[in-house]
Amino acid sequence: MKKIFTPIKIGPMTLKNRMAAAPSVTYNASHTGEVTERQVEMYRDRAIGGFGFIQVEAATIRDDGKAFPCFLAADHPKYLPGLSKLVETCHLHGAKIGIQLIHTGRNAQKEFIDTDPVAPSDILIWQDKPHVLTTKECEEMIQLYAKSAALAASVGFDAICFHGSLGHLPAQFLSPLTNDRTDKYGERTRFVVEMIQATRAAVGDNVALVYRGAVDEGTEGGLTVDDWVEIVPVLEDAGIDCIDVYPGMFESSVFATLPLYMPEGYYVPYAEKIKKVARVPVMVVGKLMHQPLAERIVEIGKVDMVSYTRPMFADPHFPRKLMEGRYDDIRMCICCDHCVGDGFSGRLAECSINPSFQREKQFKITRPASILKKVLVAGGGVGGMEAARVAAKRGHKVVLYEKTNKLGGLLLAAASMPHLYMRELRYISTWQQNQLQKLGVDVHMEKAVTPELIEQEAPDVIFVAVGAKEPRPSIPGSNRAAHPNVITLIDDYLMQDKKAKRQSVGDRVAVIGSNHGTELAVSLAKSKEVTLLEESPQISFAPYIALTVTRMISLYEHIAKDGVKARSGIKVEAIEDGGVRIINESGEPEVVEVDTVVIAPERVADRSLSTQIRQQFGTNDSMRDSGEWGHYVGLNLNINGKTCEFFELGDCIEPKTCKEAIHSAGYFARMI
Repeated sequence: MKKIFTPIKIGPMTLKNRMAAAPSVTYNASHTGEVTERQVEMYRDRAIGGFGFIQVEAATIRDDGKAFPCFLAADHPKYLPGLSKLVETCHLHGAKIGIQLIHTGRNAQKEFIDTDPVAPSDILIWQDKPHVLTTKECEEMIQLYAKSAALAASVGFDAICFHGSLGHLPAQFLSPLTNDRTDKYGERTRFVVEMIQATRAAVGDNVALVYRGAVDEGTEGGLTVDDWVEIVPVLEDAGIDCIDVYPGMFESSVFATLPLYMPEGYYVPYAEKIKKVARVPVMVVGKLMHQPLAERIVEIGKVDMVSYTRPMFADPHFPRKLMEGRYDDIRMCICCDHCVGDGFSGRLAECSINPSFQREKQFKITRPASILKKVLVAGGGVGGMEAARVAAKRGHKVVLYEKTNKLGGLLLAAASMPHLYMRELRYISTWQQNQLQKLGVDVHMEKAVTPELIEQEAPDVIFVAVGAKEPRPSIPGSNRAAHPNVITLIDDYLMQDKKAKRQSVGDRVAVIGSNHGTELAVSLAKSKEVTLLEESPQISFAPYIALTVTRMISLYEHIAKDGVKARSGIKVEAIEDGGVRIINESGEPEVVEVDTVVIAPERVADRSLSTQIRQQFGTNDSMRDSGEWGHYVGLNLNINGKTCEFFELGDCIEPKTCKEAIHSAGYFARMI
């Protein structure tokens, strides 16, 4: 048996395996801090999914401890009925459960707490100037941790987990960046040690204590992993039973969230250093999307346990699938970070590729459908494949047509971008293809859907998911017959194989259009001299996956580090032999000398097939627009005298993110 599947003991708690559900706030608690039914369903799904240890998301120990809305609370007996329901639900399925206690200190936002935040010091102010805790207030705060822990233990929680990462209150005492006190809590480990000791006294010896620590803050002058090598024994002596490695702080948001463009398993080397000095088990989180990687680091002893956040959102049942050897059935996270973006905005967190996340009841697939139908799907991108998958899982007979020789659409093409660790984007299309094969979907490649084909197939339901198209460049000189060194991003570059890519680009490259071209500019800059030309005042970023703050910051950092000459507020006049003629930022004419020009225009919805279908088969009631989820929802066509339902999905309506395509497909395919 693989080591990751074997039991492990954390203090007094024995886990059935070494896979933990990370404590991640999903903004689904009530606005007053109570557990909601949505949360109960979410945690039940994780327990059913096979996690050995489920850590309940951050619960505040006092009202002024929130950085975002809809946090759980654990500071009063009135919260115990809901919390006890979580315990009962997880225990029923054999999982141990811990609750993470949090006070965000200086990270709290005044708009959510209606008072000034509190902190050990008023240095390194996050947003609002904090009230500096007095010595007595520090002592009171420690007792608040102990009180909340005792309440949680009273309803059966197996572990108390302290959130000491992301620059929250315990980390603020530990770090020289945020603690310049001169009283006893100027001894930076003292607050955390007393917090652990007080909690142990409050809960007794039968509850495990887990500390999630930013073992490297990723900010100049902050704590490093070498500092933590000395801190770990201090925490162990205080009574901690497990170290949960999670580097970063709010000021190092890219380091703390690991967006796309960062390699998988990024925190493992930090955890490995902690593991060498720790006497208690060490757990690590952070970009463990590819499950063999997690299995490997446990097997060879780099860590004792692995903890999952985004992969758990994408597939809460992956531990069970791993144990059953069903690798092809794991819907692996693509690291689009839509869920992270939701968090920073305060919205209910969603997963781009798993519509059932936080809608476990609403999006449960019922099968078989009450009436089995023949379903035709036009387009093999992620939206079309999701519609085909769900429809087939409900028992419908499904046929899918894709006009190219590859399934996966734009997401698969983008995954081939060299040098930017974007291969995660292909995980969803690989999973979908495996599911379509297992479900017996009849897939036809290199064949476009036409009205004639529709008449031949005579379906009961049509899903049009043909995506968007790359418009022909209108810049003077962009005709390849005149200038063979001009290529387009998607059709001429991303859709080509690796060898063709290398051969198509010279040493000096101009990328025109940042909306889709920024990633390419950064990718090429690893080995080329690249100029990014953008006519609008600011550089923008591709919208096909979630446009999160951390992803934007990461790309800006790459632009600077890799030497991309990013020029905005210019006007492209024409492409000439040897360069691109522009009106520069100063309003002066200039020629940017390059060997290759890559044009990255904004995509436009491909409405051609939908227009043909409506013209040939439409009835009066099929010309209405449904609004939120898609177009022409559940409305009828007339095909050879037979009624046919008609749906449009994704980018063929309007180019947006993969989330819109997958969610609308999943929603409608559950309706038919």
